[in-house]
Amino acid sequence: MSKIKQEPLDSGAIQFSHDIPNGLSPKEALFLTHCKNEPKGLTDDLITKQMPDFTVEEIAEIINKLSKRNFIEIFRVGSTFSYRAVNIEEVDKMSMLEGDERLIYQHIKSSGNEGIWTKNLKMKTNLHQQVVMRCLKTLEQKMLIKAVKSVKNPTRKVYMLIELTPSVEITGGPWFTDQELDVDFIDTLAKQCYKYIYSKSFPRNNTDAVYSTSYAQYPTANQIRRFIVDNRISTVDLSMEDIVCLLDVLVYDGKIERILPPVDLMDWDDEKEEVEWMYKAVKDRTKENSLTEIPCGKCPVFKICTEDGPISPSNCLYYKQWLEF
Repeated sequence: MSKIKQEPLDSGAIQFSHDIPNGLSPKEALFLTHCKNEPKGLTDDLITKQMPDFTVEEIAEIINKLSKRNFIEIFRVGSTFSYRAVNIEEVDKMSMLEGDERLIYQHIKSSGNEGIWTKNLKMKTNLHQQVVMRCLKTLEQKMLIKAVKSVKNPTRKVYMLIELTPSVEITGGPWFTDQELDVDFIDTLAKQCYKYIYSKSFPRNNTDAVYSTSYAQYPTANQIRRFIVDNRISTVDLSMEDIVCLLDVLVYDGKIERILPPVDLMDWDDEKEEVEWMYKAVKDRTKENSLTEIPCGKCPVFKICTEDGPISPSNCLYYKQWLEF
């Protein structure tokens, strides 16, 4: 590698990169350096502004040469072309590939971590199915791409660069293992979340008692995630979105409910206009009847409660508290 001097072409407006390849003319090196300094791509307008002394013919010849040697990539957005520098490692990869293989590789690369299906590759490249499959096999043998199964379409294979991590849309996120929904993992995690929320929802875990409306210790999704991380309940790194999805399942199952924090503790997000929900366990009523809703249904002195006795409905503390609540 060599560092190209800039004085003959420019008076110091640009810093030359250390990784300019050998064998380039000063003008080609200058153009490539400008491309490297524009991560989003060097547009025609920028070329005119940054290299005013270059003629249209010179620019076209430089672009043609650099493109053939895989030093730059050409993109088109609407009617505007832009030119982006390719890193040295990528140049080495491209030099290993033939025409059809290079075309397939570029389309796979542009698909990112979403991957691309073979049928879509065939449509985009206009290559025969056998040619596409041959190129894919060659690229896999050269350890440049990999095939990944999608949870949305288990019968399909999508291809992406070998160094990329598939997106959540492809793998299904932490809830899937080998493209299968991990029910045991979800159930275990949901039970631990519910157990933690339950411990924060009732005084001393007594479901017959309730906290006042000013109580602000019900856990938030962020606190529940911290509980899971601190106790190493999951070996999988769960994001806030994953935790919220899990809590939504518990809400839909009727095991917990979302509640707003007390007004004086609300922390509004000015941009999203949202508050952080708190979560409270819901009392299990599956074994209850209408009588248990009132204190008499589970009163320990019910049998000696009479209108003219020492304990009566008129002076019952439990009844009074229930009516006030």
